[in-house]
Formats: sequence, C-alpha cells, structure tokens
Amino acid sequence: MPVLLVDLAFALLVAATGVGLGWWLRGGAFKEQADDETRRAQEVLGRLHDLAARVAADVGEHSSRVEEINEELTASEMPDPDVVVSALDRLVKANDRMQKQLASAEERLKEQARQMESAATEARTDVLTGLANRRALDDVAAGCLADFRKTGKSFSMLMIDVDHFKKFNDRHGHQAGDEVLRQVGGILRQNTRPGGLAARYGGEEFALVLPGVSVADAVEDAERVRTAIDRARFRFAGSELHVTASVGAAELISGEDVATMIKRADASLYASKEAGRNCTHWHDGKKCWPVGQKPQQAPQPSEPPGKTAAAADRQAPPPAPAPRQEPPQTAPPQAIEIQAAAAPKQQPAQATLCDGETFCSMLSGRLAEWRRGGAAPCVLLVHVDKHEAIVSQHGGGTGSRVFHTTVQFLRAAVRDMDLVAHYEDATFALMLPGAGLANAVGVAERLRQAITRCTLPALGGRVRFTVSIGGAEATRGDDTRRLLERAREAVDAAKQSGGNCCYFHNGQWSETVGATLEKVQAG
Repeated sequence: MPVLLVDLAFALLVAATGVGLGWWLRGGAFKEQADDETRRAQEVLGRLHDLAARVAADVGEHSSRVEEINEELTASEMPDPDVVVSALDRLVKANDRMQKQLASAEERLKEQARQMESAATEARTDVLTGLANRRALDDVAAGCLADFRKTGKSFSMLMIDVDHFKKFNDRHGHQAGDEVLRQVGGILRQNTRPGGLAARYGGEEFALVLPGVSVADAVEDAERVRTAIDRARFRFAGSELHVTASVGAAELISGEDVATMIKRADASLYASKEAGRNCTHWHDGKKCWPVGQKPQQAPQPSEPPGKTAAAADRQAPPPAPAPRQEPPQTAPPQAIEIQAAAAPKQQPAQATLCDGETFCSMLSGRLAEWRRGGAAPCVLLVHVDKHEAIVSQHGGGTGSRVFHTTVQFLRAAVRDMDLVAHYEDATFALMLPGAGLANAVGVAERLRQAITRCTLPALGGRVRFTVSIGGAEATRGDDTRRLLERAREAVDAAKQSGGNCCYFHNGQWSETVGATLEKVQAG
C-alpha cells in the first residue's frame, strides 16, 4: 500500500509538472504574451517544483523509517514479541503519516491544476467581451484545417465589423463603446451554432469559426447575427444606443491555408462596407457576392451594342442571391466584383478627413501599440495623377470634383478602424491597422481599379482620372518618419512607372503588386 501511494504521488507530480510546462510553452512563451502571464506561469512551475521536492523528502524520510524498522526485525533470528509489536506499531504510524502527507500533496496538486486551468482559460479569453481571443481563434482554425486535410471536412469563417464604430466612440464615449462591444459579444455567443467559436478579432472586429459548415449555410448564420445586432438596442447611462454590422464570409478551399481564407472573408467584409454597410457578402474563391437585400446601386451608364460579357457583368449586377443560395461550386447568374463603375454619391469630404499632422500623430500611436505586441499597421499614399493638368484643362470645378470623388472612394474602401487623411496637395494617406500586407495590397488595387473606371462631368465632355498608390507595412526599426518615407518611395516608383499602378516597399526597395503578393504567399 505505501509503495502504491508513493508511485501515485510521483505520477501525479510528473503529470502536473508536464501540464504546467506545456501550458507555459504554449502560452507564456508566445511573443505576444503579456509579462504578467509569463511571470504567473513561472510562479506556478516554481510551486510545483517545491511540492515535488517536499514529497520526495517525505518519501525519503518514510523509506528510512521503514528500513530502520526492518533492520530491527532482522537483527536476530527470534526477535522478542514486544519488539515485533513495537516495530509494527511504528510501521503503521509511519504509513499513516505518509498517507496524510500524500493526501495533502494531492490536494495541493488539485489546487495548482485549478489555477493552471483558470490561467489557461484567461490566456485564451478576451477580457472585455468574454469571447475567445485571437490566439484561441487561431488554434481552433488550425485544428479545423488539419481536420480538413485529414478527413475532407471543410469549415467556414465569418468576419464581422461594427459599422462606424470610431464615430460612435467620438459621439458617445469609449465607455459606451466598450459596453456595446460587450453586448455585441453576447449576441454572437447566443447566435453561434453548437461547435462554432465566436471570437474578438481585434478592435470592433469579430470572427466566427464554423466547423463542418458550408458557405451556403454560413451566410444564413451571418444574416442571423447581422439582423440580431441591427435589431438590438443597447442601454448605457440612460440612453438607448443602436449599431449595425457588416459581415464577410468564406469557406475553406482545397489547397489554401487559414490565412488565405481569412483574407477572402476580409475581402468580403470590405465589399459589404463598400456596398453601404449593414449587409453580408461571401467569397467563392474568385469574387465577392452579396447576400440578401442591399442598397440600390447608382444607375450604370449605357453600353453600345455588342458590349462584351465581361463589361455586362461589371456594369449590370443582378439581384442579390438569398441566404439559402447554392454553395459556391454552383455558378450564380452574375457576380459583383469589388469595384465601382460610377463615382460614389458625393458627400462633404472635409468632415471625414484629418490633416497630415494628425495622421502622423495617430500613426505614431499605432506603431507604439504594435511594439507592445499588437498588429503591424500598413500605410498607403494615394496620389491623383496629373491633377494640375486636369485643373488647367478642365477648370477648378472639375479639379474639386476629382478631389471629392477620390475621398469618397477612399471612405468606401476602408473599415471604421482605418484612418484617411489629406496628406498634401493631391496626395491622400490611409492607415490600415492590423490589415496585413495582403489585405493592404487588395485595398490598393480595388481603389485603383475603381477610380480608373470612374468618369466625371467636365467642361466640354467627361473626364477620367487615375491614381498612383504606394504602400508599406511596418517592420522592425520603423518609426513614423521611416514608415512614411518607405510609402513615399513606393508612390514615387508608381508615378515614375507612368501612373495608374501600385507599388509596395519591402524594406529595401519598391516593387510591384505582383512581386509583393508572391512574397506574401511564399511566407
């Protein structure tokens, strides 16, 4: 019995120490782990080490006592009965003491296990909303990918962004914003199907992982979540508040990884933003499709007879498919690309722009957050090609329309967490925090293509204009000045190539969009 208890004690200690070490390696050793989590993990491991040492000492002391009693019993061939009784009595007492020590050690082990479980849960939970955090989302998505590669069981992902959240915070305050995020998190939790995972992706952006769910069913979930948020009324400090959300959906496609699927879901989210917000789009691997009803598009210019099928697809999108649309393998009538053939309806641009100085200050703050473990921000500089020539040829009114139209395209292309600024003269600046280089490239290309197709009324007819775009993602060693310098070098390279193109700075030189994407895909 004592031997079994000792073996059990060491087995428990080895298992608990292994669990603690594994938890620390998976959690505390991550680069983005906060220092206090690492310190707490080390403290737990230290307590386990002390406990193991105490049990080992207790076991050693018990073994010494048993050995002494055994030597007394074997000292003579015919020991005195009183000696035998005394030895047995001491042996029973030694075993009883050892059992109590092991029971105490087992209870302490259970308490350490509870603390480790609690700490591990906290490390995977968003403090504000109580949802899973980015780390937990990445782990679940990676498991779904492994399951897909092993069994062929696919999964889908939804990206959900609270509309106009920056304006909401500016109007109602950050405490009201936090309360809305908490309650939106509760709506997601209530509307996530069994087996799914709702997570806070960052800022006002959320994500849902739906294992074994096709995109045809995922968009139904997306619409249920979006509608629930739209119908909800959030009470704070005696006020009734209301927000909406835009949603993007994608299903894993054979041959891609999780990052690529998230990029497609995020592209769909951008499409929902561009379509007027408070709607859902999904991605079939090539294009983004609207789900359900969405705002009416501006009338499209008529085409001469014999227009190409591609032009028809671009100019005349069909009614949006319903949520129970066939899966993406079934070709729908027509797809809506993330582009615009006509300029967005003009609104006062100055109310939505910050100046270059404010932009630099905000970028500096984002870089500081990144250095503390956040996501790297990307910067785009968008220059209107030949703006002076347009003004000279068509007049200042046309130049102003070009300016305002460009601003509206910029506003339509970005999320609420992004920042748009009038940087200088005919150049605008965009800050895309946490978008990732691949998404920043997508935003730049969609902007360039949409603006290229835009025509504006001018004296003597209509005018087209183009933009040159340069971008850079923050890298180690970048400060505000250096990051903007790299974006400036990229936009200069785009202008020197003739304009109407995008270049990105890789830290050493500026390169084309194609070269940038190849490096991103190659990891």
